[in-house]
Amino acid sequence: MSTADRPHITTGGAWLARVRNPSSIHEYRTLIPSARLRTEAWAQAQAVLAAARDTPQTGTAFWEGAAPYELTYLPQIVHRERALAWAALLEVGGVSPFKGWRPGIAAAWERRGDRWRDRLDEVHRELREQVIGFGVSLAQVMTAAGASHGVEVDAHRDDFGEVNWQELGADIHKAAMSTLIRTPYGLLWLDNG
Repeated sequence: MSTADRPHITTGGAWLARVRNPSSIHEYRTLIPSARLRTEAWAQAQAVLAAARDTPQTGTAFWEGAAPYELTYLPQIVHRERALAWAALLEVGGVSPFKGWRPGIAAAWERRGDRWRDRLDEVHRELREQVIGFGVSLAQVMTAAGASHGVEVDAHRDDFGEVNWQELGADIHKAAMSTLIRTPYGLLWLDNG
């Protein structure tokens, strides 16, 4: 098989960063390639670097009072069941939160017998029952959920009607009534009920 015949496989996805100034209608967007799922803090730092690079084009007045409105991981594969399986593996220690599969040497001391697999199946079933919504972005997750589940979206709108999804996600985390789990396959919203 020649090199030209081999399938082209890329790894990872990208982070979409959307920054807005609440007092203007203007918006800054950047796409940050990422070989693997990383933390939002990493993505936000990369967005700040990109914004600093692009400041001469946008002007400094925009950045005074600007805030991140959305930070979304765009996976290559969006799949609800894979996201649930990944979250279950995360819960039982089968994967690392942001690096993915743990190397075999890291888990060499762990015995993953029938008891571990039974626990994995139990966690997977529990997570499946807890799902409120699934999607790529928090906006998609909230739309898929249908009902608000005690979350006030309108409280996070600016004067132009745009929702600050970063603040909304922080409020969901702070309320601790539900959990957002970002996986390499999409974002899960789970009821802690």
